[in-house]
Amino acid sequence: MPYAIRNSIVLAVLLVLFSGAGSGYIYFYQDKKIEKITEEREKISKELGDVSDLYNRLAQVQRRVQELTNAWTLRPKLVPGTEIASNTNMYLNDILAMSPDLDLNVLTQEKVEQDGCGYVRYHLSGQGPFFSFARLVQYLERGPMLVRVSNVDVREVHSVDKDQGALVHTVQFDADLLSYYTQQPAFADSASVVPLKDVQFEDIAYNPFLSLVNPEIPPNVYDLPDVEKSTLLAVMKGRAFISDQHNQLVMLSEGDEVYLGYVSKIMPERRQVLFLLNKGGIVERYMLTLRFQNKIDLPTKTKSTR
Repeated sequence: MPYAIRNSIVLAVLLVLFSGAGSGYIYFYQDKKIEKITEEREKISKELGDVSDLYNRLAQVQRRVQELTNAWTLRPKLVPGTEIASNTNMYLNDILAMSPDLDLNVLTQEKVEQDGCGYVRYHLSGQGPFFSFARLVQYLERGPMLVRVSNVDVREVHSVDKDQGALVHTVQFDADLLSYYTQQPAFADSASVVPLKDVQFEDIAYNPFLSLVNPEIPPNVYDLPDVEKSTLLAVMKGRAFISDQHNQLVMLSEGDEVYLGYVSKIMPERRQVLFLLNKGGIVERYMLTLRFQNKIDLPTKTKSTR
């Protein structure tokens, strides 16, 4: 056999062998591997979703991170690394200076620590006008120090101002004050907070503890005529004469003050005098009527309420 034909046959056999081996490799191995890779790609695509949607979500997260960072930088509260009772008392004294007529007692109760942070519980008790107490609470809530007021107990108290001769409405209160501190590094940076003296808020305009009806009647410290214990002796145009609770003759005119009220109207044609009396928030009309057995000749000197 010629040499050229023999080489051609050998090359043809090698070509058939390589073609069969390649076809078998592709069919039996590569096709399965390609199929597996395709399945994994589809699975990853489903997990990742739309790439544009991922970019939008990333942008939203970045904006939220920036907002939180700004809020943290501009936070209105300071958290000290340690809690010192003397510092807290000085802080409360500064608040009391802006809450007039308020008596306050502070008692340290306990210290609670939790993973590098904690709080000290103080017990506050005192008495004063409701609006001063409300300012105390508002300064504690809005002031630069991180504190919390809890377990508040407020009750109304009545007393009599002997100089003014009127009831004084105050409140007694008890509350717990939690003053927080932390040693965590994130709180160590300084925050730009508003000083206590610059804290602003709207004062409460209504006292919910002020009773519309007072349970006590103020004493008659000015010894005004008590018309409920008096007798009408004479009545004429614009003037009336009564015998008061001390059996003294008193001349009254319209508008004159009496105990718990004033003279509303003098009615000589009806031989009556009308008084309006405020009994702890309840306004009553009280009438004195001239009885014939009470008529007297008026003396030249009488006591007047003016």
